[in-house]
Amino acid sequence: MMIAAMVMSTFSLFAMAVLASAMIDDLEISRATLGLVGALNTGLGALTAPVTGRLADVVGPRRAVLGTMAFGSVGMLVMGVANNIWVVAVALLIAGIAQGWGNPACNAYIAAAVSPGKRGITMGLKQSGVTLAIVISGLALPPLENASTWQGACLVAGLVFVCLSLLATRILPHLEHQGRPNGSDASTVDRSPLPPLIRRLSIYALLMGMASGAIGRFLPLFLEEELSVSALWAGRTIAVSGLVGMVARIVAAYLAERGRPTRMLAQLALMGACSSVMLALSTTVGVWLIVPMVLFYGVGYTAWNAVINLAVVISMPSEDAGRASGPVIFGFLGGVTVVSPLAGWIVDTWGTYGPVWWGGVVLASASIFLVYRLPMPRSEAS
Repeated sequence: MMIAAMVMSTFSLFAMAVLASAMIDDLEISRATLGLVGALNTGLGALTAPVTGRLADVVGPRRAVLGTMAFGSVGMLVMGVANNIWVVAVALLIAGIAQGWGNPACNAYIAAAVSPGKRGITMGLKQSGVTLAIVISGLALPPLENASTWQGACLVAGLVFVCLSLLATRILPHLEHQGRPNGSDASTVDRSPLPPLIRRLSIYALLMGMASGAIGRFLPLFLEEELSVSALWAGRTIAVSGLVGMVARIVAAYLAERGRPTRMLAQLALMGACSSVMLALSTTVGVWLIVPMVLFYGVGYTAWNAVINLAVVISMPSEDAGRASGPVIFGFLGGVTVVSPLAGWIVDTWGTYGPVWWGGVVLASASIFLVYRLPMPRSEAS
């Protein structure tokens, strides 16, 4: 159910990327407009993540996970009946709540339900739900769009999500109440400052969110427009990156729990920078460069998200996992939000994606130096 919750909380963003060409033609909008509307989703998720993170600790992890799934389902259903860009915007705002709530809710559930030593593999499996969303959107949405419309494809996804939400209410295990130590209440703990590690991880998430967000939002369009790849193969390319990312997140989180997560974050940022370089060079070197790019992108720009969430969980007491996750998710989604309209505007203005990809190289490189020597404290529970 953790995997399903992460699929549902992030699916709308990947659906927009895969269906971008059809949406631009049908709604008669520019790339910049598409990026701006997509930014509503991640922007609201970023703004609400600190609040929903605390809410996960207050209402309990199980209710928070079910709430995430509900918002994700409704968002896709509304997108499925959209006939103009304003309805799409409303759908993405609804799904934006799920976007910001998914990680804090699931992190709080893992912190409460999973014992130390098993959190790495569990976190990797949970975070693989995001890359599974990439795979599903890349493989399922183009054929569904060809068979009907892009709205029909979204509607099918929304109906599937409703069924999963109803199933989760029956099978998601209840947790025992997680009391706070020494009898302190939630309001007292919520006012305590978060450690410097969380602030540094939040900045890392911001930079990597900007670097990876541009690729996630515009890679299918780039493949179609500058490398003359068909929409079907562009979707398959996204799906392959998702499959690579699924394996990478599980393995990276497993290894990070047994080593130093911050060191691995630096290594993954380096791989992400390499994928951005390959994208920038693909128009001159050749389309074949997309093959290794997908591998580096699938590892570097996706696995870091599992490792950073693990770093939060193992460095904080379980009763504070939700609120500690909030600033990190705020940084990540804030980066995706800023870069989406900016990247669209750059492409519309200069007529090329090159500056966007080189900008990713700079951002990912800065991320390396931010965390490479960062110490990794652990909570007593870990």
